[in-house]
Amino acid sequence: MLTLNDCNKQDIINYLTNSWETEDLLFKSIINSETFYLNPDSLRNPLIFYLGHSAVFYINKLVILRLLKESQRINPDYEKLYEIGVDPETPNELQKAIAFIKWAKVEELWQYRHQAYKMVINVIEKTPLTLPITPDSLWWGIIMSIEHQRIHIETSSMLIRQLPLELVRKPSQWHYAKSQGKPPTNEMIKIKGGKVILGKKKDDNLYGWDVDFGEKEVIISPFQVSKYLITNGEFLEFVNNKGYDNKNYWDEISWQWKLENKASYPKFWRKLSHNYSYRLMFDEIDLPLDFPVEVNHHEANAYCRYLSQKLGNKYQLMSEAQWQFLQQKSDDNINNYNLNFKFISPHSVGSLETSKNDQNIYDLRGNVWEWLGDIFTPLSSFKPHYLYQDYSAPFFDNRHYMLMGGSWATNGYEATPYYRNWFRPYFYQHAGFRIILSDNSH
Repeated sequence: MLTLNDCNKQDIINYLTNSWETEDLLFKSIINSETFYLNPDSLRNPLIFYLGHSAVFYINKLVILRLLKESQRINPDYEKLYEIGVDPETPNELQKAIAFIKWAKVEELWQYRHQAYKMVINVIEKTPLTLPITPDSLWWGIIMSIEHQRIHIETSSMLIRQLPLELVRKPSQWHYAKSQGKPPTNEMIKIKGGKVILGKKKDDNLYGWDVDFGEKEVIISPFQVSKYLITNGEFLEFVNNKGYDNKNYWDEISWQWKLENKASYPKFWRKLSHNYSYRLMFDEIDLPLDFPVEVNHHEANAYCRYLSQKLGNKYQLMSEAQWQFLQQKSDDNINNYNLNFKFISPHSVGSLETSKNDQNIYDLRGNVWEWLGDIFTPLSSFKPHYLYQDYSAPFFDNRHYMLMGGSWATNGYEATPYYRNWFRPYFYQHAGFRIILSDNSH
């Protein structure tokens, strides 16, 4: 990650190259070119879009910044077609939007990527660097492009994980975490409460997206929080107790989602005759009961309702303020967490000792994202950046929920605790949840 008050051009080139090579490595795990025209997630573009998207983003921003002339564009058609992503409400909405698109040949997009990389490096080498890099700096757009690519590395990993196993091959330099077997007892830890200030400061010399800046002071009442993320083993009890068939655990919208998608267990589980297996990025294994479960927001809330009815307390997802209050007690060293491809899978809860805070709460950062109970909203004095006006503002629609903490695939600035992520409640990411119990919820 770059510190924007003391980096040099070579630091920026190294950071960009690492991002570009990681994305290349991910796409090269796809064995055949034909696979790029599939969309393994019915709510996302085909993979071919993402092969071109990050590179196109760099070129378009450099043109806006006037670091490239319009006449220096590599392929204006690509730079329009692969520019803007999607956030559809339904698969049909996506299919209508892309029905008549003629996608490029895979080898031609690879060539475009190579050309774009060389062009960006050339711009970096020729452009005078003035420190610190701030949101008003030309260089902010270059850093923005790198961080945008790092977001899409994770997006693409999520899509590739959904492809049939025979279509992908694991890169030899990437390794899975190993299950430790039986999950530890997930006790509830009492938190005294206090005060927390949300928002990223503008003078911390790190990049930030528009929605990360601002300030909001919140008083935290005492509460209890699960020591670990909810595991596959815990969620298996919900599944075995017919949690997906009991309408009492779902609200009207989530129940409709469940029926339409015929959901009866988490997305990355596979039903066998007497138990379940589990889909890793490139392999399938017996269900690791001590890995955190990966679900969408609907499923996480259904589990909370199930547990509430079972135990007579009101269990909920954490709020952003509660999460930030707890993570303040965590170490800042990114290497202490399962972030930035430390593994290419979740890991057993409680197994990474460096990931706990001083209250013995594990994996507030890394492993998998944590779904929160909060609707996605801006903090005070929100202002879109002129280079990316529609980064977050279109999603302040009361239809997107927040996630914090990052996953094993989260990298770059996005692996910091300041990064505020969001998705529709039925979207999947490498995301799970932990539970809280308010002191007044008994």
